[in-house]
Amino acid sequence: MSPWIESSIPFVTVFVMLIVGTDLRLADFQRVRRYPVLVPGIVCAQWVLLIGIAGLVGRLLDLPPGMTGGAILLAAAPVAAMSGFYTQLAGGHLALAVTVAAMSNLLAPIVTPVAASLGFWLFLDSDKAMELPMLKVALQAIVGLLLPLLAGMLLRHCAPRWVARWRGSLQGIAIGAVIALLGAVIIDQREAIREQFVLLFGVSLLFTLATLAAGWAVLRLPACSTEDRHGLLWGFPARNVAVATLAATSVLGKAAVVTFIAVLFATQLTLLLSLALWLRKRARSSSGSV
Repeated sequence: MSPWIESSIPFVTVFVMLIVGTDLRLADFQRVRRYPVLVPGIVCAQWVLLIGIAGLVGRLLDLPPGMTGGAILLAAAPVAAMSGFYTQLAGGHLALAVTVAAMSNLLAPIVTPVAASLGFWLFLDSDKAMELPMLKVALQAIVGLLLPLLAGMLLRHCAPRWVARWRGSLQGIAIGAVIALLGAVIIDQREAIREQFVLLFGVSLLFTLATLAAGWAVLRLPACSTEDRHGLLWGFPARNVAVATLAATSVLGKAAVVTFIAVLFATQLTLLLSLALWLRKRARSSSGSV
């Protein structure tokens, strides 16, 4: 992706997380204490399942190494902050989703290189080791996730009536910002997408659907409520694109994977945004019919 798009992704994420924070209260996190095993279990399950899915998709479809490597790097990345936005739209357990994302990003400097290196060894027959600049990853987690969420919570605490009045409009603006970013990615990568559209889009769609299916299957095992599942599902497909791109520069070379990561990012934005809005509409219809 172009440098200006790569630099705009954190700004959009910060804005979206600020809006997400307006739906959070400190009391919401007290419920998370009921899940001392679920949260770390989900974080570990995501890394294990996603690396396997990425590698198997590459093997079964006989994909070019750069594309398989891009999928492995994205699978090895931590949960994206955007998972909280999808949770908010779907009416899921927001505090639980934020906690999983925070733990995943906290562990990323250690787990991401290990998971990616294992994926390269298993599915690409490569012994390349990967290193991540821990300071950069930590700053991304703090600036892109923690601080804007706290700012949104503070805004709600200081101006609850204003937030309640403008909540719908703020969510609409956030959706608009995400759609604008999606359009910019597609336009920026239009030449590469045109040349390999069927392959790039097909693999991106297959990977996203497979991760969603794996997440839904895993979440059926523990005694999760519908609200919990709608909060935990998004962390499976939605991974941190910035960390994946950062990893790509140190391992495979940026040009080898950036187009696939961009198309996968655009595909996931479209699919996950639509799914979250559909789940919210379905939940409202169900509550209205009771």
